[in-house]
Amino acid sequence: MLWRHYPDRAALDAQFTLDTIADLPAVMQRRLDASAAARRDVPHRLKVPYGPGPEATLDLFMPPAGRGPAPVLVFIHGGFWKSLDAATFSFVGGAFAPRGALVAVIDYPLIPSVRMDGIVDHLGQALHWLSQHAGDFGGDAASLHVAGHSAGGQLTAIALDPDWQARHGIPAGAVRGGVAISGVFELEPLRRSFQQDTLGFTVDEVARWSPLRHVPRKAAPLIVTVGGSETQEFVDQSLELADAWRAAGNRVEVHVVAMANHIDILTGALAKPGAPLHTAVLRQLGLAGG
Repeated sequence: MLWRHYPDRAALDAQFTLDTIADLPAVMQRRLDASAAARRDVPHRLKVPYGPGPEATLDLFMPPAGRGPAPVLVFIHGGFWKSLDAATFSFVGGAFAPRGALVAVIDYPLIPSVRMDGIVDHLGQALHWLSQHAGDFGGDAASLHVAGHSAGGQLTAIALDPDWQARHGIPAGAVRGGVAISGVFELEPLRRSFQQDTLGFTVDEVARWSPLRHVPRKAAPLIVTVGGSETQEFVDQSLELADAWRAAGNRVEVHVVAMANHIDILTGALAKPGAPLHTAVLRQLGLAGG
């Protein structure tokens, strides 16, 4: 077997493609439309620098005034570490800022311009900057919550490691929770799939940046979620991360979103008011009912 029960590359490739999603262009357009609406309706500041270089910026969506310091929801976009940008995901700001969160949607440099080390370092820079400056925008710098989708799910799991936080100068206890959405937590099957043609992962990168190989102890509570209609590898890896998080003595909450695929889990569950996942994130933020 090439990986698990997948006998060959074609079988494994099928786990990491979006080709099976029905009406994919329309699904993608819906999230672009929702992001445009968020930028129209929610007070925001775009391309705020968190570090040196043109990719080291984040988009901030402001909470309502007058409520006191707001919990900070930091969203990390996906795209297999090689595509997409923060602007595509402004709708996350539209879903949570009006309910009382300061939402930071971060950009970062993409493969092949950097390797995974550079992406992870940018995440550290962004969280460190927010731990110092969230208060300037109405946020509570001591209440950071990291959420990420797909590649961002992997980065979320890394960000919840207290030792990693300390190496990046993030104050102890500032990261209060995480939401890992449809993530890849063991990178080896990607290295064996067609995605490797553009990602070019080394064995060392896979070993260093696969969260399932480095599950922290004393980490913040984590929500792990995946769509019920996603490919089996995404489902398996999400459930494995939840089990490993729990086995390490950490708090974990699991949401398998029925009928959701790898794309519409965001607009149809995370960012949909009243959906169980949206409510769970508000609860983690301390904004349930907000």
